[in-house]
Amino acid sequence: MKQLLAFTLGVNHPSSRLRIAAYAGHFLRRSWRLQMHHFDSGMGKSLPRSGSWSKRATRRLHRGWQTARAMSALRKLQPDEPIVISRELPVSRWPFLKAPNPMVLDIDDASYLGPGRNRLLELCRRAQVVVCGNRTIAGELSPFSRRCVVIPTAVDPDLFSVRTDYRLNGPLRAGWLGSSMSIEQTLLHWLDVLGEIRRQVSFELVVISDEPPRFLRDIGWARFLPWSPAVEKSIADHMDIGLMPLQDEPYQAAKCGAKLVQYMAAGLPVIASPVGVNRDLVVDGVTGCWAAGPDDWRQAIHRLAEQETLRAAFGRAGREQVMRNYSIARWADRWVDLLNELAP
Repeated sequence: MKQLLAFTLGVNHPSSRLRIAAYAGHFLRRSWRLQMHHFDSGMGKSLPRSGSWSKRATRRLHRGWQTARAMSALRKLQPDEPIVISRELPVSRWPFLKAPNPMVLDIDDASYLGPGRNRLLELCRRAQVVVCGNRTIAGELSPFSRRCVVIPTAVDPDLFSVRTDYRLNGPLRAGWLGSSMSIEQTLLHWLDVLGEIRRQVSFELVVISDEPPRFLRDIGWARFLPWSPAVEKSIADHMDIGLMPLQDEPYQAAKCGAKLVQYMAAGLPVIASPVGVNRDLVVDGVTGCWAAGPDDWRQAIHRLAEQETLRAAFGRAGREQVMRNYSIARWADRWVDLLNELAP
């Protein structure tokens, strides 16, 4: 049995759960035992980057402790045992740059646009393979990498409760699923638009996240639901349609559409901004609706609120799309083949 060690931001972070941990069973059946080293227990949120002197000192101590833990884990590996690094590292990169082990760097967002760009590019140059969540990321990182491979964010469709009854029991529940950090980056920008639409179309906004956003407290037509693995798998019980609004700018255009894949796996119709990978995931008029501007969002929400048959058709087609193209089983062999190339 071959050994594989993955370093991730957090046990519950989507980049850990969906892109690496979900493959553990498939790896084991192909003679690879996956071990996970998590730097955090939550959704990947680290200690504050600013604040008082004591907070900054606490952050430095935490980073030093996490680096020591990572070095200890690396020392236990044989030189030919591969490591996977998920996204950016909340620790010193030097132990990983110096480690003799074959390295896979898995990137599912535009962290190369942030303040840690140079540190990330050093890991890109060090890695034997950079696994990218979409073509946009691969195009940006290819010049700095020996090899880039695209593996989209996928799910196990069998883990989700699947919507089969598309009748509404009250106002339409338009749902959004994601981290509290993602709320600030994406959903917040569209709240005024959704508020204007609600004056014409009755619906409830359901937000599922790790932390309740402060701005939802004053919105009577929004409801917060704390995220948990069980809630995520049962999203079809909490929403009637899934939303993924984005702004057309480089960072958001590099997102990998995890929430869309989850909505569709649960048999939910979706509305999404036609930005980046959303254009591949959503087949407009088949699995859901593209909505570029306020009028598009209003028309899409109105249509789905009024037409049960349309909700059903989109929901069923979306689940078929996930089972065919975005399931863990669909991409497991690609991962295993990469690992076998690194450690024959």
